Amino acid sequence: MGSSSGALVYAVLRTVLAIAFVFAAAFGGRRAWPLVGQAVSDVACLACMIAYVDAELRLTLGWLALPLVLYVVGWEGWGALRAAGTDSDSAADGAGAELLGWLGGFWRLLFRILLVVPPVGAGLFLVLELLYPGAWVFPSMPAPLSCTPATVARGDTLTLRMIGGHGGELGVFTPAHGFLYIVDYAPHTAPPSAHFEYRQRFTLPSATATGRVMQAAPLGYPEVPVFTDTGTYVFRVSDMAEISASLTCTVRYVGERDVKGDAHVFPHHH
Repeated sequence: MGSSSGALVYAVLRTVLAIAFVFAAAFGGRRAWPLVGQAVSDVACLACMIAYVDAELRLTLGWLALPLVLYVVGWEGWGALRAAGTDSDSAADGAGAELLGWLGGFWRLLFRILLVVPPVGAGLFLVLELLYPGAWVFPSMPAPLSCTPATVARGDTLTLRMIGGHGGELGVFTPAHGFLYIVDYAPHTAPPSAHFEYRQRFTLPSATATGRVMQAAPLGYPEVPVFTDTGTYVFRVSDMAEISASLTCTVRYVGERDVKGDAHVFPHHH
């Protein structure tokens, strides 16, 4: 929580300073296009900082984080080179750097260290997460496996969401049938669409979802409804032969729901 709050406060303060720089440069008679370029850079920095601490924005940005980081690095880097090689009042330099250029090179360097390096670093971690899911722990990360809703009635649809890398098998511990296999591990020769480990979202209609009971031949692997008795259902995502640690989430099944939206509880079978 502390890291998230700190990043958000930083993003707000950076935005206020960026707006002040742009307005100061605009009223100072600067050309329009450097102001636009600086504004885009500031928006990209703000997006990277907020996405670093906000999982929803992180998912929304996706690979857009890469061009945002490249733009900021290119724009600010070009401005730094222009400021070093030419007059600091050049219209090609960033608006914020132009303003600070009036105060001297030290303040321009401090501007980039405090207001450019952190967002670029955050953006690089966003790209790292896309290349190597789970390689970096972000603040306020959601659970690697979540089940919604937490309370399920007959007719509801259960949604499983997986964050980052995960195994290729899905099963559930049920009150009536013990453990049921819902999705088996797919062989390497299967198409990508058949590999559960590539899925980030999986839905189960409570009225029709089925699983297989592991029984010895000749009974084979009979399919049975997943949701029958009321009680706690523990869903498990794991690798074949449970080589790695499993991910679990828990839901409560309450049975039929009447027209008023109330749940009628099924009795437990013994």
